Amino acid sequence: MSNLLLISGLTIALFFLCRALYKRIPTPLLNPVLTTICISSTILLALDIRYIDYKAATMPINFFLELAVVSLAYPIYMQFRIVKKSLLLLISSSFTGVSVATVGAYFLCLGFNASPHLTASLAALSVTTPISLIVTESLNGLPAVAAIMVILIGVFGGVFGLHILSFLAIDKPQAKGVALGVSCHAIGTATAIEYHPQAGIFASAAMTISALITAFWVPILYKWLTKVTLLFA
Repeated sequence: MSNLLLISGLTIALFFLCRALYKRIPTPLLNPVLTTICISSTILLALDIRYIDYKAATMPINFFLELAVVSLAYPIYMQFRIVKKSLLLLISSSFTGVSVATVGAYFLCLGFNASPHLTASLAALSVTTPISLIVTESLNGLPAVAAIMVILIGVFGGVFGLHILSFLAIDKPQAKGVALGVSCHAIGTATAIEYHPQAGIFASAAMTISALITAFWVPILYKWLTKVTLLFA
């Protein structure tokens, strides 16, 4: 128990140190999630610590992290009137984002002759890890691959998402929030909340709607894509 609390405490302390550094030097490359992952990985490799042991020692963080994701719904609760006015737009945007991500990943895998298992693993990435794993298993994919890709996409969106959207002349906080919520799920939503209140509200709503759409639509879309591919093969 003491080792478990010690390692969890050190991991949390490392994150807060990285967060303090980011506040002091606010550059995308010093995103606290990214730097914490890099430093933690370096320490594990340098000390030859197995990841499975580290994961077991940081179970309290994993437990509270799942609860923290639920807290992202709080901005929706506080500003439900605003979300309600744009509900149809949010649903259509989320549906489009999830569909484009699935179709794009499928044809990229097809172009690189990826195996069916790998292709199925990349079909449901516009959603948080737990839902992605469930959908991936239903498609006979590799849950471990799906989990890694979801995390990488989230980190990439958290680091570069706002800058890419600004570069594309997308300036409205609401639009940025929807883009981050649909494509970068929880980490993107957390970034949107820090960026602007309106962005956080729309990111939370888009992430929630995308999760619902992914759960029922992606398996149908993926099976349809495979049938069309076999038909024209």
